[in-house]
Amino acid sequence: MIVAGRRVPRGRALRWAAIVAVLAAAVSACAGPAGATPAPPTGGSGDFAQGVDIGGRSVYLECHGANAPGRHTVVLVPGYHDSADSWGIDEIIQPPAVGPAVPVALARDHRVCSYDRPGTLRVTLPGAPLTERSTPVPQPRTAADVVAELHAVLTTAGVPGPYVLTGHSMGGLFARLYAQTHPEQVAGVVFVDAFAPSVPDTFGPAKWALYRDSYLNAVPPGTPLADPASERIDVDASVAQVRTGPAFPPVPIDVLTKTEPFQTTLPPPPGLTVEELNQLYEDAQADYVALRPGTPQTIANGDAHYIQWQSPDLVVSSVDLVDGRAAR
Repeated sequence: MIVAGRRVPRGRALRWAAIVAVLAAAVSACAGPAGATPAPPTGGSGDFAQGVDIGGRSVYLECHGANAPGRHTVVLVPGYHDSADSWGIDEIIQPPAVGPAVPVALARDHRVCSYDRPGTLRVTLPGAPLTERSTPVPQPRTAADVVAELHAVLTTAGVPGPYVLTGHSMGGLFARLYAQTHPEQVAGVVFVDAFAPSVPDTFGPAKWALYRDSYLNAVPPGTPLADPASERIDVDASVAQVRTGPAFPPVPIDVLTKTEPFQTTLPPPPGLTVEELNQLYEDAQADYVALRPGTPQTIANGDAHYIQWQSPDLVVSSVDLVDGRAAR
């Protein structure tokens, strides 16, 4: 999402600029070859990091680890504008957080996969350019488009299901619609400070329009987001697709919710403060909690929007909780 979470680890504050500097200096250890090279269906075993051809275009997928007995494959679904990089690298995990990064930790006893949606940002590279690992597509798109794309990638690459979908931010909305659309392929869902379909109603028409236009879909000039190829999501249409889609399946879920406010370099529009934005966003998390009886809601106390950076161990424990409750 454009509105980035402020990293405020428990006990001391960290400046956002310091995080960006660390990310820019880091090199992704899992980077695969660029281009639209068709990939054989080998995403089910070994280290896999390359483009998957889904009918004339390529989507980058990386998978690592293997499922221990009784475990399910974890599919990490990035947030708005975020590539696979956004799930974290060890270099940004700082005390008192307990590393390693989410993909590394999960790969110990899971098959774990993430991917680059077209037009998303490579935050591990200087300047956070748009990904060149996935073929550009016309923008904007909807959640249904994203779900169809992810389904094609996982199927073509032969990634073994059913999956524990783990969606951050807008990725939570995509994960929810995926579960509604392909319930037989989903063992459980973890929502990591996810954008809920109730956000527009919780904000109310006027404040929702301010949030959507001034933050979510803002295009700061001179940034990679100003590129016509950058990811654009028709959020209103996507919310409608979730609301009118099939019922959410009876699978276990966990909801992780931040406590610290969003941070953005964009000035708040008249009529919506950063504090109000944060509170309304958190209030909308009740939509996910209500999906299943007995849903755990984990409050990431002291964490901002990118919980996977500040508390990767918390995300991993939520995945393991959901996986432990999932049907075998």
